[in-house]
Amino acid sequence: MKKIGIVVILLLALAVRLYRLEVSSHFLSDESRDLVNMHQIWVEKKITLAGPISDDRSHMFSSLTYYLLLPFAVIYDFDPLGPVVGAVFWGMMTFCALWYLAVKINPGWWWITGLALAIWYPLVEISRWAWNPNFLPLWITLGLLSSGLKSGLALGLALHHHFLALIPAVWTLIKKRSLVTLLGFLMAVSPFVIFDLRHPPGLFWRQAVSYGQQTEKMSAKFLFEKAKVSFMGFERLMFTTKDEAILMILGFGLLGLGVWDLRNNRSNLFWLVGWILPILATVKFSAQWHYFLPSVPFFAVWLIGPRKRYGKLLACFIGLVLMVGSVVGLPKLWHQEIWQGNLQLARAATKIMAREIRGQKLVNANLAVLGSPDIYPAGKKYRDLLLVQEVRLKDYVEYEISDNLFVVTLADAKDIQKDPAAELLYFRKGPIAGVWQTGIDNWKVVQINRY
Repeated sequence: MKKIGIVVILLLALAVRLYRLEVSSHFLSDESRDLVNMHQIWVEKKITLAGPISDDRSHMFSSLTYYLLLPFAVIYDFDPLGPVVGAVFWGMMTFCALWYLAVKINPGWWWITGLALAIWYPLVEISRWAWNPNFLPLWITLGLLSSGLKSGLALGLALHHHFLALIPAVWTLIKKRSLVTLLGFLMAVSPFVIFDLRHPPGLFWRQAVSYGQQTEKMSAKFLFEKAKVSFMGFERLMFTTKDEAILMILGFGLLGLGVWDLRNNRSNLFWLVGWILPILATVKFSAQWHYFLPSVPFFAVWLIGPRKRYGKLLACFIGLVLMVGSVVGLPKLWHQEIWQGNLQLARAATKIMAREIRGQKLVNANLAVLGSPDIYPAGKKYRDLLLVQEVRLKDYVEYEISDNLFVVTLADAKDIQKDPAAELLYFRKGPIAGVWQTGIDNWKVVQINRY
């Protein structure tokens, strides 16, 4: 019976991560840039853990995310869906690892733990989005599960996805008190240390120190308000609600459970402090939701930790609210309309442009996104997808020397040239050479020639 239950929970977890994946998954300029970098790694066979550097040359990324997603990108021939399927795979690994960790702490609740984690909104969302910070819970969980060198390596690899992983990593290293674990951690972060030493003043660690710093005076009142905002943001992510009254009640519930643990079960304090520390760290930053991802494994294990009497009842109440919030929130995730990141639109529009540029042998073509809710007229994600297909356009600052302009738009073709956008300055009086429907709502691709 237990085996059947495990299989059912695994299938449920997979189903909620795959449902309407292609329709509602994110595909923004970050994801398109990553696809270009993965394609470059595959073509050039250049393996490195440090890099690439951001477009503005201000900070450096790790390549670890690319290696995790590259097999799926190759299988899907670098279609934008490939990395998203990879995110589902690694999201399932995160779910399984966290479930196993929670069951080790409280074996008697294996089924309710599995059910809750299978549908828990934060875990489902990061499993449907091929974005660098979304891998944080995986490595942190593996670091908590394992020991010795493996634990240190996993904690260090978490830092490859976001520098805020340093906080739970250091807290876990203090708990483990193992020189071998520390050695593994140092081995994992060594590529960034070596890079920064070779390229002073460095990019990775300088970013970790300076990123998102507040310019306001750090008064006690300011810090309190920032801590309050950060904690409310954490609650919104964990419980999938924006209702301030509910968040306030949950806040008192979490406080009460923490006090109960302090008085009755100090074995849970490691997990309690583990999820609070990353939240406190965001007081220094303009907190964004992904800054709370390092807290996810600690919070889940803390909530499921063994308790008696009132502590158990309070934990059950908080867990029930968590599950209800996820059940209510998942349909919104499945049916969200991401106009600026529609994967299907990006694929369809670039397929049309690549076909026409090759067929017409165009050498001075350019691209703009106009007459739509998209606020990025340069169309970077379309440019990146075309680059993966080895179709090169003029740069977004080279409209003046472009002969053909492809416009991705919702507007009627006859109205496009009336748009006051600067991108059309040299194409207002040119002929419309073609109009192609993408098949995604009313989106179309319009080709305007300069002469």
